[in-house]
Amino acid sequence: MDPIIALRGAQTALMAFAFGLLWTTSTPPFNTPKLSAHRLVAWLISSALCCALLRLGYTAWTLQDLSNEPFSLGLMVQTHVGQIVLAQVVCLLLALTSLMWLRNHKLSVCVLLLAMLGSALTGHVAAAAESWVQLLVSSLHVLLAQLWLSGVIGLWWRAKTSDAATNTWRLTLAHFSTWALPGMLLILASGVSLANDTVASWAGLVATPYGLQLVLKLMMVAGALVCAWQLRTWLRGSQTSDAQARTWLTSELGLALAVLLMASWLASTIPAAHDTIVWPFSFRWAPVLAWQQDPTGTVQQLAWGAAAGVVGLMLWLLGRHTFRLLARVALCTGVLAALVVTLPATSITAYPTTYMHSSARLDVVSVTAGHALYEQHCQSCHGLHGHGDGPLAILNQMKPANLTEPHVNWHTHGDMFWWLSHGKGLMPGFADVLTVDERWHLINWLVAQSLGHEARSLTNTPAPFNPWLPSIDFRFQMDTTNFMSLSEWRGLHAVHLVFVNQKNELQRVRDLLQDMKGFPAQLVIVSRPEWLKDLVKGPCEAILVGDSEGVIAQAWSNYRRSFAAPDLFNEETRVPRMEFLIDRYGFVRARWRSDESPSALSINELKQIYDTLSLEGKIKSAAIHQHD
Repeated sequence: MDPIIALRGAQTALMAFAFGLLWTTSTPPFNTPKLSAHRLVAWLISSALCCALLRLGYTAWTLQDLSNEPFSLGLMVQTHVGQIVLAQVVCLLLALTSLMWLRNHKLSVCVLLLAMLGSALTGHVAAAAESWVQLLVSSLHVLLAQLWLSGVIGLWWRAKTSDAATNTWRLTLAHFSTWALPGMLLILASGVSLANDTVASWAGLVATPYGLQLVLKLMMVAGALVCAWQLRTWLRGSQTSDAQARTWLTSELGLALAVLLMASWLASTIPAAHDTIVWPFSFRWAPVLAWQQDPTGTVQQLAWGAAAGVVGLMLWLLGRHTFRLLARVALCTGVLAALVVTLPATSITAYPTTYMHSSARLDVVSVTAGHALYEQHCQSCHGLHGHGDGPLAILNQMKPANLTEPHVNWHTHGDMFWWLSHGKGLMPGFADVLTVDERWHLINWLVAQSLGHEARSLTNTPAPFNPWLPSIDFRFQMDTTNFMSLSEWRGLHAVHLVFVNQKNELQRVRDLLQDMKGFPAQLVIVSRPEWLKDLVKGPCEAILVGDSEGVIAQAWSNYRRSFAAPDLFNEETRVPRMEFLIDRYGFVRARWRSDESPSALSINELKQIYDTLSLEGKIKSAAIHQHD
């Protein structure tokens, strides 16, 4: 574990211990802290202060090595974490001063709470937050977790020091329980929200060190909740003895400290969302894909599984009063049989690379390179247009897969990478022929082509809350020294992309440029450089991209197809003009062709559509397009 993570964990534990003692010794029946608790709190705050100073010094030393500047604590002030830790140092000094000299315990509690909030603002999740909402959720989660630990520590101290005959710690427990339940619900809800960002998928939860550590942490939290439930039952007057209640409280404290240790361990582990997933099983649960591959077999097995479960339930209902043991055995057997039958029916084959993400972006360079590789290595079997009708396949009476059908995008990129590497059926593996990057380029071209055939369903009106078609990224020159990519607008605002392949279609661009004021999307025009040269005079609110070789237009021509012009055999690869509506998350939501009606929309009509799309909530970025 990184020393800075260990110091942060130790500081958090010490502050929680101090806060818990201050809280519990300041509530009835003790109106003022006892002397022993008073000294212990001062020692705990001093120890936390030492940890904070060590964090400052260690980080300053690390920054000094990176920046080649003389060692100085001033280096820390230049970083966000340094500023927060420095504020924690000030708060801890104030808390110690108010406790030892001012004797103002309420002020100590308030200042110590601010220092604990600093721990919530310096965590790895808070540092990686992409919005103020994520930062707020992360801070709330960490702060409430610290308060829960503080409360358990305070209760444990009160139980340890209170008179067994008077049992005064029970009053403190009742006071703590009034907020503990809603506080724990908030901890769990915020934790789920954070896990959605740091884990991102069920595969990441099962097949990465971060996911497994998170599962272990959740098991400890579940154990702590069981202990808390036993204590609440004791408060309501159960037969549990006072000694047993103290044992449950000690167990909850141990589990809470273990949760803190796990949280520190997680802080030094790569989040699952950013880690490479090596899938350990030969199958994965995917009921929709299983049904798409074999509808009849899936329905039959689900029916048999449901029947087994119903039989087990009926036997339990009939014998639960007279033959309890046999009834329970029958119920368990029925449930187990149902699982054994239905799980294979709702699962499909998986490979170690199934959840691996492509190392090559879905961009023009990758798609173009993939097409060249396809023509060199795959065309003889799969055919010129991917229909499985290549000359070698016809000669040997083989039936290669039709790569233009939707089933291509039923599989993950990792599945296709495994097949390209190791072969599938009669297809040989290409691990010794193509490099890793070349295999990903080829996969990107296959995905773009398959998606292009599915793009026939695109219309001139975006379907609300239904993004599925990723935009194909490309890089272009802004001026003599600066370059930009289409993907750089993701998360910022939408893009209206126009391809002009015939000079007479430039009039549409002139019409758009006449009234661009207040247009809620970035207008990008892609055409021949000589046509764009004299298109506008003076400042232009649109970005003009010269496509001298036509590679950008060629890659985007995959998305030209419509039901009126399906073009299954690539007879028409250049439409005179095409316009694409790309939302702020990088998904293509609508398309217009110059040879279809309506061939375009007015500025006001486009503004209304883009304003409507802006009301949609956050959507997963199209930067990684993979069907899990």
